[in-house]
Amino acid sequence: MGAIEIMEQFLQKLDHGLDQCSRRADFNGIGVAFSGGLDSTLLLAALARSEGRSRVRALHINHGLHPESESWVEHCSQTAAKFGIAFNSRSIDITKIAGQSLEAVARQARYAMLAELMEPGELLLTAHHRDDQLETVLLRLLRGSGVKGLRGISPNMPFGPGYLARPMLEISKDEIRNCASLWGLNWIEDSSNRDQCFDRNYLRSEVIPQLQQRWPGVAITAGRAARQMAAAQELLDFAAITDSSKVESPARVSQAYLRELSQSRRGNLLRYLIGGLGLSVPNAAQLNQLISAIDVTRSDAQTQVQWPGGEGRIFRGQLYLFEPLTTASAPGYEGRLEISKPWQGPEGRLELSQADGVGLSEAWVAKGFTVRFRTGGERFKPLDSAHSRKLKKWLQLAGIVPWMRQRIPLLYCDSMLVAVGDLWLSDEACKAGTNGPSWQVTWTDHPSID
Repeated sequence: MGAIEIMEQFLQKLDHGLDQCSRRADFNGIGVAFSGGLDSTLLLAALARSEGRSRVRALHINHGLHPESESWVEHCSQTAAKFGIAFNSRSIDITKIAGQSLEAVARQARYAMLAELMEPGELLLTAHHRDDQLETVLLRLLRGSGVKGLRGISPNMPFGPGYLARPMLEISKDEIRNCASLWGLNWIEDSSNRDQCFDRNYLRSEVIPQLQQRWPGVAITAGRAARQMAAAQELLDFAAITDSSKVESPARVSQAYLRELSQSRRGNLLRYLIGGLGLSVPNAAQLNQLISAIDVTRSDAQTQVQWPGGEGRIFRGQLYLFEPLTTASAPGYEGRLEISKPWQGPEGRLELSQADGVGLSEAWVAKGFTVRFRTGGERFKPLDSAHSRKLKKWLQLAGIVPWMRQRIPLLYCDSMLVAVGDLWLSDEACKAGTNGPSWQVTWTDHPSID
């Protein structure tokens, strides 16, 4: 194939990819995630040759992880200027997170910063190509990903204040390299791309060449499989939406309803609900634990499932899904709550304010209150109740979830329990005096208790 044909074929494929993007969303301007490497340099060069280049911006993120990162910023700035493209750069600090690879942390930080740099309605383009898709599908297959993961790199999606698209997913690395050479482009070669400590680099240099030698069309096949997985995920999402129509709250799901569903539908619905709550989705083993817990009728450890970023517990026929609880106040803790001094702790925030009706008497509030937590054996008589009972019994009768019962702040005046969070006020403390205003307790910034 001659030079002209190579360039024409590349531009045709790129135009097709861009057309697919523009059909899915109306956008205002184009931003290019510009690293200065081969792929993004060619993408930027191609856009610079278009009539709409005045709408294009090059967005560069400096991770600061490479000794030459500062010189790369300068190279990218000069390249964009040469193309007549506006350039914007930001630096970010990468902090290693336990359990995550540095590569993954850097990627998350990069996309977060790109989202901040985007303008409303802007289309962000990345230069991911067909070989990247193959690497991604293989990596996720080896890591045991399900249908959602095996979709690979999505061609386009809502992102930040606009949209994200990959118009080069049907273009191979060889086509990119050939076209860039014919155009005489200069790009950055990142030496870390040769470090085989990274799984992706190992696949790229050791595994994929062997696959391509045996199956030359493996990248095309992987791309087709990814599209089929995307279609399958659409069906799973539709099924989850249908099943969730009978769920009043994603944070509290009927155990009986979940039992009506097959194991696979349970798992599909739970993934959907957990993701909708903004929680991290459990891995396959953890999700299977959660699915199995649905069938447990007794209340024990088997009905409590935890995973990084989320937790599920069953209580009184309901599956509760929530963020892991923060570390509670230490045993024996005591704090202070006064009119002018709210109390703040891991269990939330307490404030005093004047009540419209019956509340704590002025005389009691003026002394201030000690904030404590349950140790066991406390007795309490709420306002207008006929009898005093153990606090444990009041909490049970009110249906307070067990994991929150030790986290409800108790207000004491001297040795008397006068309020339980903002659930109940003491009968004696409210009726001790009628002069002056009455006061109410407000408890906020805490997980659901029922």
